[in-house]
Amino acid sequence: MREPDDATCSCLLSPRCLHRAAVLSAAPILTDDSPPPAAADAGLVSPQPDGLARAEPSNLSVGPDSSQTTPPESSDPFVGAVSPQPEGSASFEPVDLSAGRVPPRPGGSASFESSDPIVGPVFSRPAGSVPPESSGPAVDGGGEPASGDAAPAGHADSPDVSTASRAGGRAAASGVSRAQREAAAGLWVVAAEVLTAGISGAGAVAQAELLRVAHQGRVAGLHTAAAAAVRVVEHLRAARREDPAFHRADLASDLRELLITCHRLERGDACAVGVSRRDYQPVGDLRLFGLFCEPIRATTGHAGAITYLADTQARIWAVSDVKPADPSVALTATRASVDLGEVRLSHHDLSRGGLRAVNAHAAASGRLSHGRQRQAITASGATWFDTPLGALWQQPLAAQVDRWLAATAQPPHERSHAHDLAFLDGTILGADRRGLLLALDHPPTNSAGYGSFPASPAAALPSDGSQPSRPVVGSGLTVAVGVPHEDPALAYVGNLRLLAEHAVGQRVRMIGRFAGPGRVEALALAARWLPERYGGHVDLGAQRLTRADVPGGAESPGVPAERPSPPLHLVRHQLERVVAAGRTALLSGVDNDVRRLADAHLGTASAVVAALEAAGVRRTRDVFGRLDPHDAQLLAEAWLTAAAYEQAAAAEATRQAWR
Repeated sequence: MREPDDATCSCLLSPRCLHRAAVLSAAPILTDDSPPPAAADAGLVSPQPDGLARAEPSNLSVGPDSSQTTPPESSDPFVGAVSPQPEGSASFEPVDLSAGRVPPRPGGSASFESSDPIVGPVFSRPAGSVPPESSGPAVDGGGEPASGDAAPAGHADSPDVSTASRAGGRAAASGVSRAQREAAAGLWVVAAEVLTAGISGAGAVAQAELLRVAHQGRVAGLHTAAAAAVRVVEHLRAARREDPAFHRADLASDLRELLITCHRLERGDACAVGVSRRDYQPVGDLRLFGLFCEPIRATTGHAGAITYLADTQARIWAVSDVKPADPSVALTATRASVDLGEVRLSHHDLSRGGLRAVNAHAAASGRLSHGRQRQAITASGATWFDTPLGALWQQPLAAQVDRWLAATAQPPHERSHAHDLAFLDGTILGADRRGLLLALDHPPTNSAGYGSFPASPAAALPSDGSQPSRPVVGSGLTVAVGVPHEDPALAYVGNLRLLAEHAVGQRVRMIGRFAGPGRVEALALAARWLPERYGGHVDLGAQRLTRADVPGGAESPGVPAERPSPPLHLVRHQLERVVAAGRTALLSGVDNDVRRLADAHLGTASAVVAALEAAGVRRTRDVFGRLDPHDAQLLAEAWLTAAAYEQAAAAEATRQAWR
């Protein structure tokens, strides 16, 4: 439309009606780079739901000449030097938001990746280019339009490119349909608005909008993204009503998962779709041995008990009885009967006995289906020092940590019940402000060295049925042992305090839950000196040790100093500030953390926090003086990049702390 008479309205107030003004305000501005009127016939312009013709995303590179851009060297020890990228992908280039150059918009295939084995790909929003499977101009290795092709319309910095055109202008990749791409794009936009507004600005309207797009995502089959969006709404409601159970870190984690899932879906990753519900699947006949039981008291109002068992191949299964109940139910839940076929044992007795299950069914998480319809009978159990349970302590600590960290990177509903269990042998050293200190024993070695250890507990079982080799007693890594619940009504705190005071120098075998760098939460404990009436081990949350049960210990050999850790908490702090207060949190208080990260030689951490600050203070307007909606997208991109780096760097720092 070039003349005023080109836009007409049939209402009585035309041509001074609001309908005509709204249409003209929403229409893209004709520029030198806009397509000619004949471009619509060539298929470069797609109709929008409101009847307007808008340009599809164009092929844009990350930098002015990304084909000749050399990534800068990084001083970050977690990242190292960034290597040149393969042909066909854009290189990493710091984004100068103050110069008015807008980073690539969502919807394309260009991105920058890091060669860091710790961080892996840096999560940035895809550039505004057309992927190879969709129609569009050819792209050379640097991301620029190939010679001989006209520059396409619809620049990334144009606020007129709608969500539907970004998602619908590309052909669906294998496993991800066009409707799923559009739903993911809608979830991304609303999540970016929630992130920009913060908790104080995410009221009933923002929550309703997020629930609406979550419902659309669930209808389209995006179960993982929809579940993450619902969890974000629950966290927002808990924060706004000042619920003591609210944790800002949980909101930031779920928001990161939502944005990363949407990013993967728009890139055509079918693995990010998820499943709605996992049914119990037959796993055959099982011979199970009780491992330990744990009282459950959740902040969601659920309480009960869960018993862990292991089969002859040292695979871990779980029988749980957790339901909405008063928190006091956890005190006696371990004495309640297990409803599993003909088994009439309590959780306490089952954790020390065993059972035989015929045609057992289990979920992907390892939870066994229970009820009267299942066929199971009681059988004898085994102690932690006998086969097959003893093989669980033969798995290298590094393999256990890798298993835990790999599971924490997955959505919560895709993790197994035993993903974070730690099986430790060690000597009690005493206690300090961190908790009970346990010096781990050296694992058994042979001529092949550390790398000769089995990759799974089952591989540690001797082929002749004999007892696995014992660890070598000695001074190894020192671990801080804490408690999962500090409620004095449960036995955790009292038991660890008794062990720290009267069991110094005693060797113990422990099952805990990984809780951070060099830290576990104790769940159960066994020792050769433990009285027989405990049945081989003590469930630290359900049974109370007495002074007579502990043989007494020697004088403490001294508490080792706490190992220093990189200041990645500064990155995490800035991420949580944005989640809590929105864009306004970045107006001050960021430069000091950027400088501290640079002084700690964390160059990438300093760069991503600086880019987050630049995206937060950027406020641009279009030709009509309206705030550019793309600013929220840029903030979400910068926040997600920093969050992905922090998650990967923290995982590697944790892995190093366990070595």
